[in-house]
Amino acid sequence: MIVEIKTQEQYQYPILPTGCEVTATSILLNSLMNNHGDRCKLNIDKISKESLANKIIKEQDPDPITKLVGNPYRAFIGSPYSKDSFGVFHQPIYNLIKQILNEDIGNENIEVIDLTTNENKLFKYSLILNESKEYIQSRLDYFENDSNNYNDEDFEILKNHMIKYNLPIIIWMTLELKKPNLTDEWIDVNNQSQPLYWVSPEHCATLSGFDEIENKVIITDPHTGKIERYCKTLFLKRWRQLGRQAVSIKF
Repeated sequence: MIVEIKTQEQYQYPILPTGCEVTATSILLNSLMNNHGDRCKLNIDKISKESLANKIIKEQDPDPITKLVGNPYRAFIGSPYSKDSFGVFHQPIYNLIKQILNEDIGNENIEVIDLTTNENKLFKYSLILNESKEYIQSRLDYFENDSNNYNDEDFEILKNHMIKYNLPIIIWMTLELKKPNLTDEWIDVNNQSQPLYWVSPEHCATLSGFDEIENKVIITDPHTGKIERYCKTLFLKRWRQLGRQAVSIKF
């Protein structure tokens, strides 16, 4: 079976060097407009990657001395316009899409859906708020072992969503599917008893289909500005290591 959802290629560079998440969000919202224009009313200017970069809630980059930093579960760390900033996780992206949909009359029957929640109710090493260093490392190690990646029931949730709604899904993976590592340790600026950890090279893209014959996933990738066909097995490993984060839209 081959499924490929029509998406618009977008390249995050040079204007948004750390803006893969908002670029992936723009790809999803443009797909909603192009594939389901009869169902929604969106202002094209509001869903550009630059507009979304301006709108996403932001908190501070890491302070080099105090190590105080914004929380990616709450906001974008730094600015998508800065090459020295970091990124954001699924909940603020969910909130951003919800805000966009609520700004225009006519989108009452369209909902943003956080598939991360559905995924992590069911499967091992779910993403949890403010994870410990040990928990993150355990998840990275567990899924790095190929023998722990045999069950693709989690991917079935994504496949079924794409087939049902003909819409792509924002997903978190790693840049060029490289092996992830814990690279940074900080302190939450709003809760100084809370340590925060960053996994690199964190990346966000748009899952726009799959090819079961060739064992590929189809990714509209902000990093390359192209529609790519990546090895499904390696993609799933990286997606799981980043906590099975996934956000999309439903009717």
